[in-house]
Amino acid sequence: MIFKIADLIYRFVALNLIWLLFFLMGLGILGFMPATVALFSVIRKWLMGEQDLRLFKMFFHYYKAEFVRSNILWGIFLIIFYVIYVNFSFVSFYYAEHIHIYLYVVIFSFAAIVLMTFVNIFSVMAHFEFKTLQYIKVAAGMVFLRPLNTLMQLIWLAAYYILALTSTTLFVAIGISVFAFVLMSINYRTFIKYTDPEGE
Repeated sequence: MIFKIADLIYRFVALNLIWLLFFLMGLGILGFMPATVALFSVIRKWLMGEQDLRLFKMFFHYYKAEFVRSNILWGIFLIIFYVIYVNFSFVSFYYAEHIHIYLYVVIFSFAAIVLMTFVNIFSVMAHFEFKTLQYIKVAAGMVFLRPLNTLMQLIWLAAYYILALTSTTLFVAIGISVFAFVLMSINYRTFIKYTDPEGE
């Protein structure tokens, strides 16, 4: 049991370091998306029962394979997030005060859907092979297909954010690999259920 726990900790720490390395290799902005997709792809292999993996080699494989496509999607989401921010910022300047609350509700609702679509995009890219824009369609569909899963992901995102603010040391120790493992685990059962006729 001690060996298994130590091995699990090693795997998460190693993945954190590899993710950081490839994130920096892409100069941050270009490395974030392919490094994160590669991280989810390796974790998917774990969930499939493939434990004896050459982490660096496999990570590099997925990183190269998804570099261009993932950054195209990253650019699309950055534009969408920017549009949401601009609309949020302009509400108080261009609209009557009595309708501000309604506009904010609409903007925040749309922002939540876009955020959860973005969160799902990594799992979808790790599991499926689609044309570039189809990933957005499937990731958005998952937000509504399994609302309970979406709620669980939102709770996990909120918990992770609170942890980052209140306990930096623990946040760094957990790292992005644990964060990705929870999100991928939530979505993986959905993928199996709807792609495998015998999946439970």
